Amino acid sequence: MTGTSILWIPLAIVSFAAIALLARRFAAPPEASAIDERVAELVAAGFLPLVDCPRDRDACLRCLQVDRCVIHRLIELGLTPGTNVRVVQDAGGPMLLSVRGSRVALGRDLAERVWVELPE
Repeated sequence: MTGTSILWIPLAIVSFAAIALLARRFAAPPEASAIDERVAELVAAGFLPLVDCPRDRDACLRCLQVDRCVIHRLIELGLTPGTNVRVVQDAGGPMLLSVRGSRVALGRDLAERVWVELPE
């Protein structure tokens, strides 16, 4: 064996490992269908994601679809179900909300998982 053939074997192993990691990372999670069903239920109930809420309009926070540690942080910020929120600024980046007389900045990725109901 030459010195170059010895290098090809470890390089091939690393390549296959990288492909496997990428496939696992971008594959749909097994509970994706359950999440889609929950989103369909929320839309059917008349709720919309906070990221789609119009600016300068009151909305009632109804559902938080986030991890447990994130829920605790949102509760600390005053974002609890039943609370009125108002989108103060939405310029395509983080959203600025008015909650219980305070201003709270919320990233768009998180605002997509916070569901609100607009009053009639």
